[in-house]
Amino acid sequence: MIEVYEHPKTGRVIRTLTPLPRKAGDYIYFLRLNPVPGSSLPVYHKIGTTDRPLDRLKEHLRNYKYQFDIDVLWFSPRYSKYTTLRIEDKQKQWWIENTEWEYVRNDRFIIPDYVKEVTITVRKDYIIQI
Repeated sequence: MIEVYEHPKTGRVIRTLTPLPRKAGDYIYFLRLNPVPGSSLPVYHKIGTTDRPLDRLKEHLRNYKYQFDIDVLWFSPRYSKYTTLRIEDKQKQWWIENTEWEYVRNDRFIIPDYVKEVTITVRKDYIIQI
């Protein structure tokens, strides 16, 4: 993974498999939130939308009070705002209704260890290795 950001005071990092999108537009993302060593918090997976990828990831660090390192597992191609919001809601609802994953508020899921990949469908199926 490529480290794209390290918080100067806390040392929490944002890593990604591929470079972050730089073109203007709206994107869907899928993240793994890894708790800091020694923490009793579980590993969360999060789906969301943004039009400012790096800024949004930094917001996540701040909002979770620097208790997690963030691994970006997937960014979608560029879509319209409406499409990204619709797909996020549909995907979230499908996971809640059709999987045994534990849903935690703010679009987070605790995914069991035996799950090795996740499929997100936009206009085609994107298979994401977790």
